[in-house]
Amino acid sequence: MRSVLIYLFAAFCVIYLGSCRPSTSAADEKQSRHLDSITAIINSPELKALNQKILDNPNDAGLYHERAKVLLQLKQLEEAINDAKRSLRIDSTKAEYYITEADIFFAANQTRNAKDVLEKIVLKFPENTEGLLKLGELFFYVKQYENAFAAINKALKINQNLAQAYYLKGSIYKETGDTAKAISSLETAVEQDNKNYGAFLHLGMIYGARKNTIAVEYYDNAIRINPTAEVFYAKAKLMQDLGRFDEAVAIYEQILKGDPQNEFSLYNLGAIHLEVKKDPSKALDYFSKAIAVNPKYAEAYFARGVCYEELKEKKNAYEDYTTCLRLKPNYEPAVDALNALGKAD
Repeated sequence: MRSVLIYLFAAFCVIYLGSCRPSTSAADEKQSRHLDSITAIINSPELKALNQKILDNPNDAGLYHERAKVLLQLKQLEEAINDAKRSLRIDSTKAEYYITEADIFFAANQTRNAKDVLEKIVLKFPENTEGLLKLGELFFYVKQYENAFAAINKALKINQNLAQAYYLKGSIYKETGDTAKAISSLETAVEQDNKNYGAFLHLGMIYGARKNTIAVEYYDNAIRINPTAEVFYAKAKLMQDLGRFDEAVAIYEQILKGDPQNEFSLYNLGAIHLEVKKDPSKALDYFSKAIAVNPKYAEAYFARGVCYEELKEKKNAYEDYTTCLRLKPNYEPAVDALNALGKAD
């Protein structure tokens, strides 16, 4: 049997929250998001209360700052930026006002403006560690690691007990491949803050890649703090790698209850049912669901082709292998499968 145990875990961790899923119409989806956004604004009691307070106190910088934060949460970024600027025009002595403005620029993907604001904070409030860490985070985001370390280390000179600083350093080390230093920094982060979700998740991922069972403990701590699909998927993937397939299946099924269109969980359930449970019919169903979610999922077409071949449906197998290669030219397993299929004929 051709192996289809291709899990794409790294891809999941990078794109899960923003994964592209098919819709009947991009315009319809955009309109739906717009309507949802309008509904959220209209129904926000916090925003209504702030609007009334601002009408009563139009020169209160703090009220504009609070409304900017609410608008940021509602993803009304243009209006949020306007309020952030108003708060600073009224009172430019508050570091938190600048930080909120930087957060909004960052959310709007205006990284240059965010950087300008954060650098202003560093100059105007040199002891403000939050500004330094956010600057370090921004440099990390744009892969300027030396600048990131400089900002983070400056914050640590002011306060050596900053969990977020160690988390950011660990994230940089992890991304640059220095896992020993990543583990050291991330472990320091959780020592300083036992609710640091990101640090527990990264530690789980590092040890999980080594198939070390200590990763389970880190994932469970991350779940305790923030039970996201991301960390459940990571734990399921580890169970799968460790050969604890029933546990993996249970977690994947739990993920699908909350997110029926989770293509990666669907794919992995298909792989387990095909190769471990020897049930190509059930596996085919999972791969078909993954393809329905993402019609460009090349590996799922290949895997479904294997199912069809197992079920003696060679025409369907040929079509899926061909589709896989159209989406991912020179994908070696599909090339081999087509060649073998041709020889069998």
